[in-house]
Amino acid sequence: MSVELLVNVAPFETRIARIENNLAEEIYIERERERGLKGNIYKGRVQRVLPGIQAAFVDIDMEKAGFLYAGDIATAKQSDDEISEEIEDSDDGDNGEETAETRPSRRNAPPIANLIKDGQELMVQVSREPIASKGPRLTTQVGLAGRYLVYLPHLDHVGIARRLEDPQERERLLAIGEAINPEKGGIIIRTVAEGRQESEMKQDLDFLLRLWQDIEKRSKSSALGKMIHKELNLYLRVMRDYVDADVEKIHIDSREAYESMKKFARRFMPEVAKKLYYYPGERPIFDVYGVEDAIDRALQRRVPLKSGGHIVIDQTEALIAIDVNSGSFVGSRNMEETGFKTNLEAVHEIVHQLRLRNLGGIIVVDFIDMQEEENKQRLMEVLEEALKRDKAKTHIVQLSELGLVEMTRKRTRESLGRILLNECHRCHGVGSSKSPTTICYELFRVVVAEARAYPCEKLMVIAHPSIIDLLLGEENKGVEQLESFLNKEITLKSDEDFAEDHYEVVLQ
Repeated sequence: MSVELLVNVAPFETRIARIENNLAEEIYIERERERGLKGNIYKGRVQRVLPGIQAAFVDIDMEKAGFLYAGDIATAKQSDDEISEEIEDSDDGDNGEETAETRPSRRNAPPIANLIKDGQELMVQVSREPIASKGPRLTTQVGLAGRYLVYLPHLDHVGIARRLEDPQERERLLAIGEAINPEKGGIIIRTVAEGRQESEMKQDLDFLLRLWQDIEKRSKSSALGKMIHKELNLYLRVMRDYVDADVEKIHIDSREAYESMKKFARRFMPEVAKKLYYYPGERPIFDVYGVEDAIDRALQRRVPLKSGGHIVIDQTEALIAIDVNSGSFVGSRNMEETGFKTNLEAVHEIVHQLRLRNLGGIIVVDFIDMQEEENKQRLMEVLEEALKRDKAKTHIVQLSELGLVEMTRKRTRESLGRILLNECHRCHGVGSSKSPTTICYELFRVVVAEARAYPCEKLMVIAHPSIIDLLLGEENKGVEQLESFLNKEITLKSDEDFAEDHYEVVLQ
């Protein structure tokens, strides 16, 4: 598989695209004014302990207070597997909402009132970015990520990433981990450490130990709520966490970023330095590789399939709903075969869109109905195989009797749509607005209420021209009946500055 990374850097925004076989599969965006918080370390103050939900609000000098669960406090007991999974989950942590994965550690933690109290000072690290209306999720179990290791200052633990599956390699790396494990704290061996030697991992650990000493020193003199350590910017994080053996080239369109990445690579990952290429072309790099078009398509609700079918993706607060339709595709002998072929094509597009749009949480896919069990089984096999390309953890529930597939995908940072789009100020995310007829009848009711509540000789209705046209046309009889009923004259006035669903009733 051919994999390239495109790094597009501007003073206000950095964008990175992962290209697999000439197709944009993943997009990372970091805006300078909205720089990600994950990995940052703060000197926080506990605002309020909430024993009922085993959590606390912590002030880190931001608009929204951070959220700290009992299971994320360093003195709380967690299993080695939970620690390894939480810290090794790459640069894209989930959003910290209640899931089956987070509940067990919270239930097993001691009462939070026994661990912290209101007003207490804490060193906390952002473990998950704020998403939508939720503040950042915090942890006191600080983890400093290097190239091959994550250093855990508060935990005596040697672990290894779950994605390293070779038993012999796991055994070799764990032996190295035990040999270099510092006197204070512990380490997690990252996936990219596969094949690395003890000297390389020891050099990485020495850097992390020096970094931690500097953080401890700064924490003593820092004011409450202030940041004492800032995580690397996006292009350095992606180079540290996502450049593996599959990545053949990294193209950077900024000379300054290119030099910075070169310097970082020479110090921490010399094998990656030769993969870095400066792109000096006049044509924007995302245009050359078709990434801008891919982003535009990823913001659309409807996604066409090559066969003539299409999928429809709706992102809601509760879940992601995906509907598969055969559309104009009629190239098979019967409905069963048409549905099966469309479903198979849709599977690959669905997985592609999940990665590209960075959609997570509960996902429900409504496939086209199939009757044959063999086709249903084959569809699930293809879906599971397609999801293997996705680094985000996904759990699939078998096809239901209604033809629905339920799955969960580890929710990462904000989805592409929520980063790039604003909620419509007219419909407020509903996707539809009141019809002109509905507005007219609503207006009639307001006129009656106003006329009865306040004495007046006549009334004036001011509304958008389209509503006034309707009142003078199709609904003219309704206006006349209303005048007769109230025994008052009603005059109509249009105002182009009014929104279509806005109107005023003036008493005269």
